[in-house]
Amino acid sequence: MTKVTKALIIAAGRGMRMNEHTEEIPKCLIRFGETTIIGAILDSLQRVGIKEVVIVTGYKENLLRSTLGKGDDFGLQITYVLNKDWHKKNGVSVLAARDSFASDEPFLLMMSDHLFSDSMLTELLDARLHSGEVLLAVDQNHDKIFDIDDAMKVVVEGDVIRNIGKELKSYNGIDCGLFKCTPALFDALEQSLVEGDCSLSDGCLMLIREEKFRALVLKKAHWIDIDTPQAFEYAHKAFNLKKT
Repeated sequence: MTKVTKALIIAAGRGMRMNEHTEEIPKCLIRFGETTIIGAILDSLQRVGIKEVVIVTGYKENLLRSTLGKGDDFGLQITYVLNKDWHKKNGVSVLAARDSFASDEPFLLMMSDHLFSDSMLTELLDARLHSGEVLLAVDQNHDKIFDIDDAMKVVVEGDVIRNIGKELKSYNGIDCGLFKCTPALFDALEQSLVEGDCSLSDGCLMLIREEKFRALVLKKAHWIDIDTPQAFEYAHKAFNLKKT
């Protein structure tokens, strides 16, 4: 499989659970240390060798474009895809970027409110990805998960993912929100559409049925999903930053 040098970031939604911060700006533009949440993500991607980033926008997309520009400040080439249906589920935002990738082009996929250590990104980039499959970073150190009740759970057998969902009662891993993908993900999302809508997890369930969804159980996971004000506070501690 070709070396991955391209990433897809989903930044279309508003982030209603962070409403006090997002009336004027997208959640990913909230200040985080000396940068923004998405700025921290872009800096990390550049450090691990990513060259190009596709960002799917929606809510206040002009502000996101004007703030990040073409990526010069980050040493990256940034292009944008507007999802006019950004109020729908996140699978629609992923699908909006389909034409930004060649038919056999591998890429990283992440959300614009998830922070990862460089070592996590490197471990996933170095992992083998088979043609037609999708690889998910999985954390099995459940004691260190912030707000595990709200986390996406997975059932893993060997390196094969057998089930995924927030409401699973029995599980042995947590979805970190970090994927190494082939365009097979787009095919799975297309098949999952119901009345023009689908979530990313709907596409993952389709991949599970086709036995094309694998897990990379991380040796040392350091990450956070900034979904609530409480998670935002925790993120500063987890990544050793002073709140600004």
